[in-house]
Amino acid sequence: MAVGAAGAAPAPEQPLWEGSPSIALLYGKLLRLAIRFLVLVAIGYFAIVKGLPALASSSSEMGVFVEEHADNLRLGIIGLLALAFIPAVFAVVMAIARNRTTHYRVTSQRIVIESGLFSRSLEEIDMRSVDDIEFRQSLLERIFGIGEIVVVSTDKVAPRRTLHGIHNPRNTRELIRGAAYQVTQRQLFTRST
Repeated sequence: MAVGAAGAAPAPEQPLWEGSPSIALLYGKLLRLAIRFLVLVAIGYFAIVKGLPALASSSSEMGVFVEEHADNLRLGIIGLLALAFIPAVFAVVMAIARNRTTHYRVTSQRIVIESGLFSRSLEEIDMRSVDDIEFRQSLLERIFGIGEIVVVSTDKVAPRRTLHGIHNPRNTRELIRGAAYQVTQRQLFTRST
């Protein structure tokens, strides 16, 4: 244990805030998924209802072919459209999983970002290395009361870390700023591991 100039032991690490990215981060992705679904359904409808009859009327040979294979052609169109939809569904599922497996913790001495779907990673930002804290909020994020906090530090590996989907981001930013200021004023602390 280190002792400060006045002979008093430094304050132990105190938890200040914990949270995870808001589910509201996914609303835009879900909206895009719904729009993609509606567009694909419209394309499928017009391909089957308008496209196949137009193809059949182009020539008598084509008309016979379309008539004989109408069910297979419809199934093929539906299958192709389903294949176009699967990547978007997969992307949304992965975004939900990433959102659910990310956790942020702010203490009086550090910022901890724990994340990972299949394997876990733990990143720490020492409060002594924090140079600046930025706050960002798009219009949609403002409507849902969430935002991003970007921590700029002197860390050589990752000097910028973003905390996504934070509820009440302005207050959380001020909390981190205050903690960083307190630590740099003391310059002496211990951390229990």
